[in-house]
Amino acid sequence: MARPVDTDPRQTRKRICEAAFRAFGRFGYDGVSMTRLAKESGVTKAALYWHFDSKQTLYADAMRRLIGIFEAHVFDAVADETDPVEQIFAMFAGLEHLVEDPRLADGIAGYWLKPSTAEVESAIAVQQAFEAQASEAIEQVLDEARAANALGVEGSTRDMARAFISLIEAIVLPLGHRSTRDHRRVVRVLAHIFFQAHARAPALAKRAAERLDMAEES
Repeated sequence: MARPVDTDPRQTRKRICEAAFRAFGRFGYDGVSMTRLAKESGVTKAALYWHFDSKQTLYADAMRRLIGIFEAHVFDAVADETDPVEQIFAMFAGLEHLVEDPRLADGIAGYWLKPSTAEVESAIAVQQAFEAQASEAIEQVLDEARAANALGVEGSTRDMARAFISLIEAIVLPLGHRSTRDHRRVVRVLAHIFFQAHARAPALAKRAAERLDMAEES
C-alpha cells in the first residue's frame, strides 16, 4: 500500500489515538468501526490503516492509555507515599482527581463492555494483568495498615483489595455522565465510610474527613 499524503505523521497518529480512545470509551469495542474512527480522526481509511493495521491494534493502544491514566492519577500517587494510611488517602484523592482529566470527559464505560469476539484477547489480558497488579498493591497497603494497628481490617485483605477494585470501577464508570461536584462528593463519602468502618482510632476517621474535605461544598 502506498503511503497516503501526511504532512505530519506524528500528529496524525496522535489524533487517531485520541479519537479511538474516546470512541472505545463511549461505545465499546463492538460499537466502533474503522470507518467511524477514520471520520472522527479526520483522516482517510487508507491513512488510518497506514498507522494501525487493525481495530484490535487500536483497541490495545487505547487500553494501554487507560491504564496509564489510572497509574498516573492513582497508583503513582500511592507509590509516592510510605505511610500506609497516607497511601490510602492518596488513592482516594487520585480517584477524585480523575474527573479533572480531559481525556476522560466523554466517559470510559465502554472499556467494561465485553467484546463479542476473541479478537481483543491481548488487550483484555493487559487489563486483567493491571487489575491483578493493582489488587496486589492495595492488598499490601491494607496489610501494612493493619500491622501498624491503624486499620481494623477483619478477614482477608486480598478479598478487600478485590472489593476495592470493584469500588474503583463503580466510581469511574459514570465519568462523563456525572458532574465534577457529584463525582468528588461520591469519592469523599466512600472514603469517609471506609475510614469510619475500619479506623482503629476515632481521630483517624476525623483526620480522614478533614484530609478529604468532607465539608459541604458551596
